[in-house]
Amino acid sequence: MYPDHLPLSTQLNQAHAQAWQTISAPGDFFTGAQRLEMVRISRQAIGCKLCEARQSAISPNAISGEHDGHSSLDNTIVEMIHRIRTDPGRLTKSWFDHTTQTISKQAYVEIVSVVTSAVIIDTLHNSLGQGVPNLPLSIRGRVGKNFNQDAVEAGAWVPLLAAGADTTDTDHLPEVPNIIRALGLVPSAVALFFGTFRPHYTLKDIQLSISQSQAEFIAARVSAMNECFY
Repeated sequence: MYPDHLPLSTQLNQAHAQAWQTISAPGDFFTGAQRLEMVRISRQAIGCKLCEARQSAISPNAISGEHDGHSSLDNTIVEMIHRIRTDPGRLTKSWFDHTTQTISKQAYVEIVSVVTSAVIIDTLHNSLGQGVPNLPLSIRGRVGKNFNQDAVEAGAWVPLLAAGADTTDTDHLPEVPNIIRALGLVPSAVALFFGTFRPHYTLKDIQLSISQSQAEFIAARVSAMNECFY
């Protein structure tokens, strides 16, 4: 997947290859073709004229219009992907409620997982000067329609994975991170995102030539620049 001369671990290469395999196959609420189309739309959002105008506006709601390009996906999904990709820091509960009048909360979680997992891979490719990889062919099959029926309402936008209050020995952080709980409504969404993400970052025993505190600083800075909620 990556040229052999790049200093990337076998684990990372395998994780990214598996991610594309997973994205191109049916999920629990969307087909493989639809999931690959989500990635295409996410890439197209970068440079979208409507998104650029909204980013410059005091409120994205002040600018109306159509996103660049065409898609076979529902317009609500296209709008959702463009907003997540280009202006995540200004998503609101009212926007979410409007979006989930058209698509289910389970479908919403799956879209978030697919888009963010692909962004992880595309970002690494771009940072290495490789350009984004070509999308694979879709894999036929039926959607699973599986979700966590034991998810709990806990004040978040979506029902969360139920978890205890136990903490780890790493700065007393929750044993089950909130991001896992947030995706926990759809277990396959958790597996895709963390399978893609895990080789890039760890909370302890980091396998890099920088210290843990340096890694934490970089992670915090990048998250802030990307307007990450956490």
